[in-house]
Amino acid sequence: MKSVSTFLSSSILAVIAITGLSACDTAPKTEDRVAFTQEAQTSRALFLSEVTGLQAQLDKSAGYAVFPGVGQWGLLFGGGQFGRGAVFTPSGIQEGWAALSNPNVGLQIGGQGLQLLIVFQTAARFDEFKKNVLGGSAGGTAVGGDAGTAAAAAYDNGIAVYITGQKGLMAGASVGLQYLRYMSLADAIAADKK
Repeated sequence: MKSVSTFLSSSILAVIAITGLSACDTAPKTEDRVAFTQEAQTSRALFLSEVTGLQAQLDKSAGYAVFPGVGQWGLLFGGGQFGRGAVFTPSGIQEGWAALSNPNVGLQIGGQGLQLLIVFQTAARFDEFKKNVLGGSAGGTAVGGDAGTAAAAAYDNGIAVYITGQKGLMAGASVGLQYLRYMSLADAIAADKK
């Protein structure tokens, strides 16, 4: 019984932490940024090795965000995703940070770590992301696992989403775009000085 109580307490704390993400929480701590960027680049390399045509899609995109560790959780009637990402230009130069706090409601139980790649097709959609005014949701294309190599995903309303997990994916994974936040590298440095 103690482990169930501990699990419930941890889940409640996670819900509070997730729903409380703000712009200040978008960038990792200053001392963690170099290592985090390297993790994001490793995740990008994984996606590139598993998705045929992805490099061409990234090259033609307006930009993309890589989330090397997104926690996906579910507990009875609540669930969601949370994590931080690095934002890159099509040429692979980092220009900012991203945070995802995606609560949803539904009957589910489980938890899983995911890696996420969000590709923005047009400058207009990328600018909406950078202004923190995206809305709606985007379904993810599962990458890896027993199915083998995947093909590049079609854009849905200007956004393509790729998701991979450690041991398969939770069914129906999607990203609530209104819960996606951006912070430029310059704004993160300025926030450090305050």
